Amino acid sequence: MVDYCMDYLSGSLPAEERESFDGHLVYCPDCVKFFATYKKTPEISREALALEIPSRVRGEVRSFLRRRYKNET
Repeated sequence: MVDYCMDYLSGSLPAEERESFDGHLVYCPDCVKFFATYKKTPEISREALALEIPSRVRGEVRSFLRRRYKNET
């Protein structure tokens, strides 16, 4: 299900399958609402991350990532 949704949104469904699903969306407001919300998720995430991150949090995250990177090499 998740793969299908991602394929639909990314445009990677075969044309015939996409046309069939687009036909379903004409008659299914619940699916339309779901996909509209699903499409907005990355935008909302970017907006949330654009907020000022407290310097302590920024420092802790950087330290964590540096330690993680050093452990992988």
